[in-house]
Amino acid sequence: MRLAYAISVPALLLCGAALAAAPSFDCAKADSSATQLVCKDDQLAALDREVDRLFTLARDGAHLAADQRKQLLAVQRGWIKGRDDCWKAGDLRACVVESYVTRIHQLRQGYADARSQDKAGISKGPFAAKCKGLDALLTLAFVDIKPAAAYVGWLDQAVVVNQVPAASGARYQGENYAGKFELWDHGKEMTFTMPGGKPMTCAPEETG
Repeated sequence: MRLAYAISVPALLLCGAALAAAPSFDCAKADSSATQLVCKDDQLAALDREVDRLFTLARDGAHLAADQRKQLLAVQRGWIKGRDDCWKAGDLRACVVESYVTRIHQLRQGYADARSQDKAGISKGPFAAKCKGLDALLTLAFVDIKPAAAYVGWLDQAVVVNQVPAASGARYQGENYAGKFELWDHGKEMTFTMPGGKPMTCAPEETG
């Protein structure tokens, strides 16, 4: 699959997956500001259900050895703690979105079984792209919420970006400690802009 096919606006409408308010956990037992917010927000609830879906596929998959399953469970517990620590962030919701989108990417990238039933979910990836002027491949995952979100990683860095209005294509913006980033899919190619830099033209790489 080529990346350009995966990130165009029509492709983000993944089988008309419907959103519902309920997350994967019991809201009566929500005991953190993060989980309480998830219970009040349809988009966050959809992210929670997607993480739970991918995690379950990975945990129960036929390709996971016993020691790998043990590690997966430990990492998932650590991720839950990290999500719940979003109360420390200046923007609780942005932190929760970033936590979920990042975990979606980790599960999709790390476990083949998590990618086995994509028609049932709201995420796609990972995909790879090569950018002129960047000595590393981008790795990307996309999530169909409103606004759509994407994970963009390279080397040891990453940023979660959210879709913003654009005259054409699919445009995403976000920021991390380094500043503001932009990813803009123009169809056959995309541009990626780092803080203080010029747009770099990126082309999809063949995967798998």
